Amino acid sequence: MNDSALPIEAYLFIEVRDRIYRYRFRDAVTSVGSAEDNNVRIKEPSVASHHLLITWAEGQFHLRRVEEAAVHLNGERLETWSEEMRWGDVVRIGDVRLRLGEGGKASDVASLLLVAPPAAPGMRPWHAVATPLREIGIGGAGSDLVLAGVDRPCLVIENFGLAGTYAMPVEGGAAAHLNDVPIVRRVRVKDGDVLRIAGTTIRVRLLRGEVLDDPEALLWPDVMKRFAAPQPPPG
Repeated sequence: MNDSALPIEAYLFIEVRDRIYRYRFRDAVTSVGSAEDNNVRIKEPSVASHHLLITWAEGQFHLRRVEEAAVHLNGERLETWSEEMRWGDVVRIGDVRLRLGEGGKASDVASLLLVAPPAAPGMRPWHAVATPLREIGIGGAGSDLVLAGVDRPCLVIENFGLAGTYAMPVEGGAAAHLNDVPIVRRVRVKDGDVLRIAGTTIRVRLLRGEVLDDPEALLWPDVMKRFAAPQPPPG
């Protein structure tokens, strides 16, 4: 079935140990489990061969248990066979977490990037970039945020609001660190985290999208506190 089978753009973020994968929904029925014939195969001992189905019907996603496999939705064990899913919901199957994210160009959460470039004569000590883009390229020319001393894209911030915010390195790009830990694969980014790339420091703030209606107020601490984005449920 091709992409047009699903009339919306939606993703499943799959957290397996220290790795996070992103799957784009394409069909009205998506099977999840450890067996090879699943749409989303998760080769983990705690995941049943056919663990659950995620279905799209009448404008809504539904989570459906398969047989007696244990499923938790936002921390609560699913006792019924089917339950409605909403954006940002977290599903736990065994030791794996699944997060439902809405696609599209813009998010309902604004990423505010407070950028402090390497010290240089005549350069401002910092500047701020606020954007609701789902994907924010960082690095060299052509990126949404161009950094001094970087010649090619090196990092993408994936802003999926309630489903989480992630940083994904670009192959061949400059090394990036999150809270002084090298970023080698997709990782979760939280409000207040710090990115470092080629001497530039970027503090990430995650705010409700409506804060962009008054961009001049973004740098006031009380405004950022008042517009703090809801945190994704831990699951």
